[in-house]
Parts: sequence; C-alpha cells; structure tokens
Amino acid sequence: MRPVPHCRTIMMRKMVPLLLCACCLSTVHAGYEYADRVIAAGEYVWGLDWLSGTLVVDNGGGYWLEIRESSEVEVWSTSTPLATGVGGITDLVLKNNSRLDYYGGETEELTVRNSATAHLYGGRIDGISSFQFATTEHIFIYCQDGWSWTYESGKIRGIMGVWNDGTDFSIRFTTLGEDPFDPVWMNVKVIPEPATLLLITLGGSFLLHRRRD
Repeated sequence: MRPVPHCRTIMMRKMVPLLLCACCLSTVHAGYEYADRVIAAGEYVWGLDWLSGTLVVDNGGGYWLEIRESSEVEVWSTSTPLATGVGGITDLVLKNNSRLDYYGGETEELTVRNSATAHLYGGRIDGISSFQFATTEHIFIYCQDGWSWTYESGKIRGIMGVWNDGTDFSIRFTTLGEDPFDPVWMNVKVIPEPATLLLITLGGSFLLHRRRD
C-alpha cells in the first residue's frame, strides 16, 4: 500500500512548479489593479488629458500625454523605437500637483510645470523642460554615484550618469521656461547611490537566491 503515497508525493512535486508559475502569472496580471488605465503593448495614444487617478504606461506609446491636477503616471516601459505614431512617448507634460514615476522606456521630452514632481529611476529621456521656480526641487534623479552636469557655452545644460540598474543616461535641459522661471538644473535633486552599497545589495540578493535554491 506504500507505493500509492509515494506516487502522490512525486505528483505533488511535479505540480509545485506549475502552481508557482500560476501564482506568478496571476501576480503579473493583478499588478496594475490599482491603475485606472494602462497603456499597454500595441496601443499608441495620440493625445491624452489625464485628470485623476493613476495612469500606467507599460510597453505602450503616445504622442502627447498631459498629466494634470493631483493625478499620477507611472512609466515602466514603452514601445520602440521612439518615433511619431510608432513608439515611445514624444511629449510627457506634468501640470498642477501631478506626479511622475519613470522606471523605463523612451521619451523625447518631459515638461514639468507648477508644483508637479518627477521621480526618474531609469530609461531614456532626451530632454527636460521646467517651468518652475526653484524654491524647492521638483525633479528627482535616482542614479549611481559619479554623475556629472554637462555644459554648453559654460552653462549647465544637462546631466549624465548611470542609473542604478547599470545603464547609462544623458539628459539635456532645454532653455524653455528660463524666462521668467529658473533653469532646469536648479529644480533637479540628484540622489546618488554609492557603488559599494549597490554591490552589497546585489550580493545580498544573490546569497538570498542561493539560499532559496
């Protein structure tokens, strides 16, 4: 009678990976349940005036996305290549008290107005315009230590460095809004992550993964 439980044990062991996979898939699909709208793969939005709630862009694209009031937008990835009607985001505009969390994707220009804030963690952003007074920072860049400003004609016109995921970035600051507002760089706060701390974090993740294996 003992072979029966043994067979059941083998079957259960074979089913565990399938169950884990199913859980992961359900988590992925449920990941944006908090979002009021998702611009996903295969969708390109020519114009969107977003007034409330949370907008998520994940493998989609758009020509003009305007985020207003106290709404939020998360950009995880975009379609590629960056081109009108093809992929990426051409213009991403933040107004009022809106907030952006940018983790990846391709955007031609990011414009920040009023009291809106932008938190940049990765991806490609070609240019930033800021129509704001620098009474406090509104644009936060999270990257590895060792970043630097870039200059044109002796003035700060951009920033370059390495995101925390190890990819390079180079962002140009436009002159739009400098009269009467402050230059873009005055509205930027860089939050560098020391390379040693990154290595410790990666090492800890590796050990945890090995222990789980």
